[in-house]
Amino acid sequence: MTATDFDEAAARFWGEEEPPSEAPVDQPEPTAARRLILTPASTIRIKPVRWLWDTTPAEAPPTSHGRIPLNSLGIAAGGPGLGKSQFAGWVTARITTGTLPGELYGKPRGVIYAATEDSWSYTIAPRLVAAGADMERVFRVDVADDEELHARLTLPKDISLMGKAAEEYSVALLVADPLLSMIDSSINDYRAAEVRSALEPLVAAADRYGFTILGLAHFTKAGGSDPLSRVAGSGAFGQMIRSLIAFAKQEGEDGTEEFVMSLEKNNLGRLGLPSHAYTIQPVTVDTDEGPSYVSRFVLGPESTTSVREVMRAETTGETNGSSNEVVEWLQGYLTDLGGSDEAREIKKAARAQTFSDSSVDRAKKKLAIRSRQQGFGKERTSHWFLPSAWVDEAEPAGSPHTP
Repeated sequence: MTATDFDEAAARFWGEEEPPSEAPVDQPEPTAARRLILTPASTIRIKPVRWLWDTTPAEAPPTSHGRIPLNSLGIAAGGPGLGKSQFAGWVTARITTGTLPGELYGKPRGVIYAATEDSWSYTIAPRLVAAGADMERVFRVDVADDEELHARLTLPKDISLMGKAAEEYSVALLVADPLLSMIDSSINDYRAAEVRSALEPLVAAADRYGFTILGLAHFTKAGGSDPLSRVAGSGAFGQMIRSLIAFAKQEGEDGTEEFVMSLEKNNLGRLGLPSHAYTIQPVTVDTDEGPSYVSRFVLGPESTTSVREVMRAETTGETNGSSNEVVEWLQGYLTDLGGSDEAREIKKAARAQTFSDSSVDRAKKKLAIRSRQQGFGKERTSHWFLPSAWVDEAEPAGSPHTP
């Protein structure tokens, strides 16, 4: 068939119309107001992370124990009755008096305290007094709106006003108790994209106006032993927050309640920082109308138990081995090795038995095991000794006490 014959056949098939051709896909024309801006990375100012709360010991590298970064969003989360609000009062008191270890130590600043679940007169104000806050630097926030009689602080609607107020009153911290209560009711707090639309402008305002957000949140019953997955609300919280301080409690060996607080997320610093025990202490605050009975957060010593381990025990019904089981294992392990071994080898062997580091540390205390640092520099290690195998360094070699 010649080209002419093909054209004639095509014309008979399609009639007088031209055969269809693939139409180009319509592309929206860019609007004049929208454009891309490319910034060379070389022009971006690099800054070190600064910390609102930093528990770095004197002998450790600077800021290696930073817990809450400045000008960011952090969350304090836990179940009911664990002292989250008391912790917020503790932080507030130390910021307003310049006594929180970190960038603002010795520099008292203001705090905006946005709370919706508790009464200021009966609960929040007396708690702040009990915590030792400078009440002149703590600000309750209300919203005046000529068109809305009972207006309340709402995200993202009031973010610009919040930023300007923080700048005017030298505010270093915004406490949102709870954080979800500030998000506009039209936003579905279980839709990550919608929650981000409320939180992203808030985080940007915090960076611009120089304040940190501490949002309080509840744990859900579902989610297993991962504290971050237990935070009530959208997964956007896990994406937006820079630090997560989690709270839990367990039953101690004497039957009393033991509270533990752990840093379970730290995007700008390092994880694995020591957990802390804490207590909720009853306090009586005198008022013009009689005593007010409240409670306050009291930070305790470092703890060998983490919130994650407590939640794992609650979820599985196991405790990574009963206390006596770990004690018996540790005693037998060291006895088989002549009474001592390196701590890292002991814990490595314990993990193979599904025993946690914290359970081994507790067993160490029960057995009165002593430890000694040996070696220098990178070769420096810690050795554990059963009491029967301990030899005082002052004793001469070959003494009757040498194992």
